[in-house]
Amino acid sequence: MKFIYACDVHGDKNKYNKLIELCKETGINNIVLGGDIILKIGDREKEQPIYLKEVIDPYFAKLQENNINCICIMGNDDLEVLDEEYERICNKYSNVYNVDNSSIIFEDICFIGCGKVLDGPWHRKNRVVIEPESPMEKQVKDIVVVDKGTREITAKEWETYRYTYETMEHALESLPKNTSGYKTIYILHDPPYGVGLDVCFNGYQAGSKTITRFLENSNAYMSFHGHIHESPKMSGKWYSKIGNTIAIQPGQTEFDGSEFVYVIVDTDKGEYERYSCKYL
Repeated sequence: MKFIYACDVHGDKNKYNKLIELCKETGINNIVLGGDIILKIGDREKEQPIYLKEVIDPYFAKLQENNINCICIMGNDDLEVLDEEYERICNKYSNVYNVDNSSIIFEDICFIGCGKVLDGPWHRKNRVVIEPESPMEKQVKDIVVVDKGTREITAKEWETYRYTYETMEHALESLPKNTSGYKTIYILHDPPYGVGLDVCFNGYQAGSKTITRFLENSNAYMSFHGHIHESPKMSGKWYSKIGNTIAIQPGQTEFDGSEFVYVIVDTDKGEYERYSCKYL
């Protein structure tokens, strides 16, 4: 199977259009999106439902018109309260497969996805899980938004309240299991810890130790990640071997930049290569 993998598009229409151009140029008709797919600037609660309806829905239709399949998950910047509407939109199209906390058999591959990430310094606790062994980062605001954006608590209250949230270990254990005879590819928005795929601008390693252990023992063929846009630039690494699994984190440029980062994968040949191209 050949596909183009990209993550952290964050609703950039130019990047989405570039993906279609790339499919036409390469003859590849499969796209995998690794989370953070909706526009995140402005008033998220107001703008994201509109973006889903006016941009994502027509985009999936355009992919269908061009015979392009899309395997995708949501990310921490895509509001959880929109999951039901997003699933409804995905289900309109036979070429779109939402594998967030789900799976799909596609050719000889079993794709399994999870868009959850470790608790970080941001004030909106969306798609957040915790890892008791990882210390809580200092919050950037005195108020954090919890319970799918329905209420606010103080950052001090969050220090205790966070332990009512699901652990990364439980989130991964709850994922569907692969069917024997298929290669497993995990699409996990959060990167693994300690292998050069999670390095922030300040050098902090923000990835999940639980994901690293999970992949060490999973015997998966590949895993795809995102979330920390700058990591390949900071560490000089965009892939790593964890046990028998090839973990890939291509990174991404920021919204309305001039370049687009993606990876082309050929599972039949065991080949994968990272590219960066101009799209404006």
